[in-house]
Amino acid sequence: STCPRRSSPTLDPKGSPAYVLGIDPGTTGMGYAVLDPRGEPATVVACGIVEVPRGASAAERLLAIAAALDLLIAEHAPRALALERLFFNRNVRTAMAVSEARGVVLLCGARAGLEVAEYTPQEVKLSVTGSGGADKKAVQRMIGLLARLERPITEDNVADAIAIALTHARRSRLAERLEAEVREA
Repeated sequence: STCPRRSSPTLDPKGSPAYVLGIDPGTTGMGYAVLDPRGEPATVVACGIVEVPRGASAAERLLAIAAALDLLIAEHAPRALALERLFFNRNVRTAMAVSEARGVVLLCGARAGLEVAEYTPQEVKLSVTGSGGADKKAVQRMIGLLARLERPITEDNVADAIAIALTHARRSRLAERLEAEVREA
């Protein structure tokens, strides 16, 4: 899927893009979003679904996820990778499969030397909507407003990936401000 808004990269003081790669882990379609957090609002540079071959073995699906993530990291050179932390899931088989996909995401991020952050679904919802109990539609509405998207994101996995990247950008910005205040005090 293509993103409704793109921009040229904003460079950090060292001259490289300060992108955040947001990931909504899954085994049948993993959402991703590349976010440039430097502007106000933050800008979605790229987003979509990492397609995983249907009917493929678990190992083949995980390999496809790893290959796609490695390409995204090589193409966009993010500074950080943010992903959803697995919260309780009643379906043990689904939870195990998503855990395996998360492991691949964590491996790819660590192998690339990225800062890796994990957020629960409630933390993401709270950061983006102001309510940890918000539904998917509220998250989709708010990411459109926060990132000033030209058209709405209707794919849940993509919307979640954008929300995860926005959560990391907001928390990082807050941490930077607090550190600056401590240094000045």
